[in-house]
Amino acid sequence: MSPIDQSPALTAVRTLFQAYPCSYWVAGGWALDLFADRVRRPHGDVDVVVLARDLDHVAKTFTAPRPMVQHPETGVRRPWADGELLTPGPNALVFPDDMHPCPIQILLAASESDQWVYHRGRGTIRKPLAEITLRSRGGRPKDNADFDDVAHLLDPDRRRWLLDRIAPRYPDHPWLPTLR
Repeated sequence: MSPIDQSPALTAVRTLFQAYPCSYWVAGGWALDLFADRVRRPHGDVDVVVLARDLDHVAKTFTAPRPMVQHPETGVRRPWADGELLTPGPNALVFPDDMHPCPIQILLAASESDQWVYHRGRGTIRKPLAEITLRSRGGRPKDNADFDDVAHLLDPDRRRWLLDRIAPRYPDHPWLPTLR
């Protein structure tokens, strides 16, 4: 894991989304920093993108505190009503600013099947989700060393269990070839 992956803001995102069962992406300035593998400038918040079709999972995962809906132009926050559908693009969900080292904002992305769809492009601007995703460079060295030390000890059931937990969320995870 590179030093940028260990920043307090990105660590807070990983911790916050640990129980979230769907894909999510770091976007905006932090995404560029991850791509450059360095913090290029100070950030006021962390933008995290989730697919709008997974909004029910967002509601089930983030309950205490429940995120608030933030108006895109005024920044005014209001409660997010149970069952309220939000629109990709203008709607953003936010947590209390003092909850994390850096405010975290959840942005909603439109999608169809395995395609990301730009919400302002009338459906004409799209890209496969796999192509818009850049994964971090891997786990912590000590975690990889631990895995390397014990992987050969896993019986087939344990191997299958671990594979089934990692592969759906991290299809390029470096442990998968060993587990298969």
